[in-house]
Amino acid sequence: MADILSQEEIDALLGALSSGELKAEDAREEASEKNSKVKAYDFFRPSKFSKEQIRTIYMMHETYGRLWSSKLAGQLRNYVSISVSAVDQVTYQEFMQSIPNPTITCTFSLSPLEGQALFEFSPTIGFPIIDRLLGGQGQSNVQSREITEIEAHVLSNLIDEGMIYLKEAWSSMIDLKPELIDLESNPLFVQIVPPADMILLITLECRIGEMSGIMNIVYPYVVLEPILSLLSDRVLYAVGTRGASKESRNKTTQLLQNVGLKVSVELGTVKLSLRDLLALEPDDLVVLETTTEQDLVVKVGNIHKFNCIPGLDGKHYAAQVTESVSDADLLASNPFDGGI
Repeated sequence: MADILSQEEIDALLGALSSGELKAEDAREEASEKNSKVKAYDFFRPSKFSKEQIRTIYMMHETYGRLWSSKLAGQLRNYVSISVSAVDQVTYQEFMQSIPNPTITCTFSLSPLEGQALFEFSPTIGFPIIDRLLGGQGQSNVQSREITEIEAHVLSNLIDEGMIYLKEAWSSMIDLKPELIDLESNPLFVQIVPPADMILLITLECRIGEMSGIMNIVYPYVVLEPILSLLSDRVLYAVGTRGASKESRNKTTQLLQNVGLKVSVELGTVKLSLRDLLALEPDDLVVLETTTEQDLVVKVGNIHKFNCIPGLDGKHYAAQVTESVSDADLLASNPFDGGI
């Protein structure tokens, strides 16, 4: 209560009223103007999330949309764009009343958080995705109906992949493990929280070619409550500048170890004029600048990384590495070569 008057202010106000300097009508009008700026608070729909938390959620799901749309574009062989349309806090009952029946709803867990979240596909975009995955043209005129077991299996695999990118989007805040629990066509059978409970509703606009539709992600307040203190710009940017985690670095290293590289052994070099090059014929002898006592050059791609001596391994030519060449050695031998 920062607007409580001190005793001196009260005495001054009473004195002004007594002397006629301030009229009671003017004071009432001023108070009325101040009261007109007061906003009503709905105790049935309390605001559980701050603007900063909603902004952080928005940015994380923008990242999620970009990551998953890139994957979907390859799977569907078509242009795909997923972007956040809105982030709202409503009651679970209001959300359930706003979606069609039947629709495509998917419940998933967010371990280690307790409880379940919800993913909902609008039929206008869900069925074209299924049709495209089954080899069709992605027809958009499919009537709204319950999905078959085959369609549910196809969609489950797709959503499982989407959970990977949802995990990656959340990794800037917390290490979550989203896992699909169940698919359901009738939203009345999906009750992840009581109807009056508040939820955070992320509405995603999905465009596939010329078609567009809505996807919704629902996070109940009770599920996110333990990590609300993490949902801030400060934490998001701090994590982003901290560098990759040890787990991420190890995973990247494992992936790089399986990358194929072109390795070649260079017997030697020689400089020829264009006239001599054009005059070359079969059985002509080209003398290399490398002597028989010198090591040969081993290149990884176009980079000189090792020296070696030639030999045989059974019936195959072979090369035995004699030393590793560092970048510093190469720069010292050729300081004007910036290709290392």
